[in-house]
Order: sequence, then structure tokens, then C-alpha cells
Amino acid sequence: MNRALVRIYRTGEDYRRYTWDNPDRRSALTAFVKRYHRFIGDRVLDLGCGGGVLGAVVGPTGRRYLGVDANPDMLAAASQLDAGLRFLEADITRDPIPGRFDTVTLLGNSLAHFTVSDMDRLLRARRANVRLGSTFVVDYLDLVAMFWQNTWRRVRVTTEVRGKITHRARLVDLERGTMDLRATPSTRSWTLDWSHAIWAPFILEMLMRHHGWLLLHRSPPRPKRGATKIPEAHVEVYRLEATR
Repeated sequence: MNRALVRIYRTGEDYRRYTWDNPDRRSALTAFVKRYHRFIGDRVLDLGCGGGVLGAVVGPTGRRYLGVDANPDMLAAASQLDAGLRFLEADITRDPIPGRFDTVTLLGNSLAHFTVSDMDRLLRARRANVRLGSTFVVDYLDLVAMFWQNTWRRVRVTTEVRGKITHRARLVDLERGTMDLRATPSTRSWTLDWSHAIWAPFILEMLMRHHGWLLLHRSPPRPKRGATKIPEAHVEVYRLEATR
């Protein structure tokens, strides 16, 4: 059990946001599959699968699916879905995962928990699960753009099932590539110190290229010439073009 992840999603975040019970998550992933279906192959490996919502969406299309997560709360929710879906509790950066897949996904809030060195280790470990031509689909927040646009405030307040929670940025560690935060609920009955990894398109694309993955698609598109707004959220699709 990854106790740090369990505590984050039982306190500072609500893990139920990433399960089938959340209609917003169902709608978002249904729209995602519709938009990116041309990049999603017959065999899907869903890393950081959360409550397995992607599996419930792609399962009826005939695709074979394996969801992997380190959080037993998430997987307990996923186990309530269609019996034809497969799930595995594992550390996606280290543990062996059986099978080879046409598509690997890393969606939701997953990349926020992985630094560049973590992602480097993940790509090395998952080489055994892909082949030339496999696709890798990832979404994430561009924190560098958010810092530049001043849309990531030092203090953020979110409303969860337990009420309002204040997330206060305490330190940006550029060597580790993380922003350290402290989450405190309005009840002040606990505090949680956690880190959000810092990502931007130029960081991720450089790392993926290093491992032989070529960028196929980035959404939202680059801003028009003269525009000042930098997109904060990205979906990127890569294809494995070379082995090292």
C-alpha cells in the first residue's frame, strides 16, 4: 500500500472524484475517448487508473483493458465495475506489469505525483509493456505556464465532501522539480504536507524523446500569434519510434 497516496486522497483530495460515481469524470472520459479514439489501440494499459472509469468507457468498444494503481481505495471502487475489466495494485514506476499494449495512458491527476526522475524510471520500467508503434497518452497541468500567467495562486481553496480545504504553497524546489504545499481543512483537524510535480510541454517532450517517443499531437493547440494566454492543461499523444 502506498500510504502517502492513500492519505492524500482521503484528506487533501477526494478519491471519489476519480470513480464512476462522479458524473463529471464519466462525462470527461467519454468525451476524451470520442476525441482521441484514433490514438487508442485494441489493448490499453491505464497507468494510475484511479477508479477505472476509462476502462468502463473503452470496455464496451471491444478493447482489452488493464488498469494499474497504487491506491487500494481507488481499486476497491474500480472492482465494482464490469467484471470483464482487469485491475492490478502496483507501483507503476517500478513493479512488473504483465502483457504488451498498443496504448498506454497516464490521465487524471497522475503526473502531478511524478517528478522527472520518477517519470524517467516509469518509462524505463514500462518499455517491457510496449512495442514500436505503441502510443502513450498523457494529460497534465502546465505549472510553468500557470506561474507565468499568475493563475496558480500561493493559496488555493477547494471544496471537497469534507468541506473547504486550503492548499498553501510553501516552497518551489527547482532541483527536485516540485512545489511543496500544505493542505488544511476549515475544521483544522489535520494538516497534510504534499508535493505537486512541476511540468511543462518542453520538459515532458524532451524526456519522452529521450526514450524514443515522438510527439504526435498536443491539445489544446499552441496559442495564435500575438495571443498572451498560454494554455494551462494539455493532452499529449506520443508514438514509440525507437528503442534505446
